Parts: sequence; C-alpha cells; structure tokens
Amino acid sequence: MGENRAVVAAGPLAYELSVAPVTADQLRPLAGRQVTLHTLEYFDGNPAYGQMVPRLVGFLTETEKRFFVRYVSVQGIGISKGLKSLVQPVAQVARAIEARDARYLSELPGIGRRTAEKIIAELCGKLDEFAIGATGRPAAEEPESKLEAITVLMSLGLQRPEAAARIDTAYERLGEKATVEALVRQAFHQGPAAPTT
Repeated sequence: MGENRAVVAAGPLAYELSVAPVTADQLRPLAGRQVTLHTLEYFDGNPAYGQMVPRLVGFLTETEKRFFVRYVSVQGIGISKGLKSLVQPVAQVARAIEARDARYLSELPGIGRRTAEKIIAELCGKLDEFAIGATGRPAAEEPESKLEAITVLMSLGLQRPEAAARIDTAYERLGEKATVEALVRQAFHQGPAAPTT
C-alpha cells in the first residue's frame, strides 16, 4: 500500500491500482485482508505517439465509482486531478456541490475557485443520490465507528444496504461507545438484514 496506490493480488497476478487519498486511508487498516474493489480502466498517455498505457482506478463501492465518473466529466478535472482532490468522503463532496459551497470545493487539492465554480455549474442538482448516507441521513452525521464498520463489511462482500442495516442494528445493541471491531463482530452474529430505505 503506497501513497494513493494499492496493490491487489488476484490469484497468481498482482494489480497496481490508483486510489483517491480518502480510499487509501480506508484501505490501510485492511492491508493483507481480502477486499473487493470496484475498478475503472482508462488509458494514460498521448495517442499521437502511440504511448497509451492501461491504468486501473479502485473504489470501495460502486457508488463511489459512479460519483467519480460524473465528477471527472467536468472539463479541466480529469482522472489524475480528480483522484488527488478526493481527500474527503464522496458524500461530503457531493453535498458541497449540491449546496453550491465553492469555498469548500476550492480547498480540495488541485481544485481552485474557478474549477470549483465550474463543478457546481455542471453538477449541481445531479448528485442527490451521492449526498445521502445509506440510512437516508447525511453521512457526516453518522458516527465514525459506524462508517468504518460498514466499510469493513463491504470489503468482506456485503452490499452497502445490508452492511448499513447490520451495523445500524449492532450499534443500537452495543451503544455509541462500541468499537469498530465490536460492531463488526455483532453484525456477523445477525442473519441477513433487510436493506434500509
């Protein structure tokens, strides 16, 4: 696990993926464990000189991947700048765009005031699905331990709705002082949970 890079073993092969800083932070505690990453492939280089190299970008959830595709569609961002700028969770960035918070966006690495205003102009009103946490509450209002525990369950193969539902139930039973490890253990003692709406 390097800075904004992750090496993932798949059988006898190992793949190097680019990841956003926020994703790298979430992956570090999971080093050496089995994870599922949602990937996006693109070609880097100059087609005029035939020097196109395939690259992979990794995301912990399909939602983050879909947000990124929309985010980098804004002219002037691109894959590299888009990844570098995502030092905050996707839900927070999406909420800032929906709230037209140019100041927040301009403080992201590589995103100045002009680019922030362009992002808002092109994406505001189109990101509601990304700005809401899995439980229907803004993600920023969720305790950090719950968000981390959900990420762990998702890395173990659960879809986000079931992971969120299981952790919600575990959190209600164990209380606000529960650690991430305790929440995950409790979640695995439950049967399949109905997805939250």
